[in-house]
Amino acid sequence: MNEPLSFLSAWLLGFLGSVHCMGMCGGIVGALSLNTSGNRLAIHLSYHLGRITTYAGLGFVAGFIGLWLASSHAYMGQVLRILSGVMLILMGGYVLGSTRLLLWLEKRGGYLWLRVQPLTKKLLPVQSAKQGLLLGLVWGLLPCGLIYSTLSWSLVAANPWHSAGLMAMFGLGNLPALLSFSAFAQQLNRIKQTPWVRRIMATLIITFGLWTIVASLA
Repeated sequence: MNEPLSFLSAWLLGFLGSVHCMGMCGGIVGALSLNTSGNRLAIHLSYHLGRITTYAGLGFVAGFIGLWLASSHAYMGQVLRILSGVMLILMGGYVLGSTRLLLWLEKRGGYLWLRVQPLTKKLLPVQSAKQGLLLGLVWGLLPCGLIYSTLSWSLVAANPWHSAGLMAMFGLGNLPALLSFSAFAQQLNRIKQTPWVRRIMATLIITFGLWTIVASLA
């Protein structure tokens, strides 16, 4: 796998999936803006640092599992690539509203989230960068079909550090939209509901998936 290309693709996937991310994380980002300590920027940045760190940690674990599977089974690498492509296609369909299969995965992840979420209550309202960092570390575990799709892609890399980098780039990709959410919430919400924006975003994500499958069969 060409590393610069895969990192760029991971960033683009996060960027293109920003509309979905605003729906998942927009509420907590808005809540951070209610801080009145005059330290809002530091709190926002620390929250996103925590969130991206958790993504990278999940990617590291996925890469380790992928490495183990690829070294244990002769054809597992190809199978994982195809699975990753299918997950990306499903994510594109999810964005279009034509499939609800990823909701099933999010519900399964919801069982873990029910155990983790109480930790967030102890960190709200956020009054310091440290609290923001801790909240981001926990919030990175929020069940999300887009995260799961990207994780399946990082699994294919079969390299813990490379996979961690992919997930970090994914997190950086949706950072601009989430940072601007509090300032442009209404405008971004209108964009999110625009049909052609959703179609373009879904088409590009599906293209990533098809490219992944075709490359694995070549």
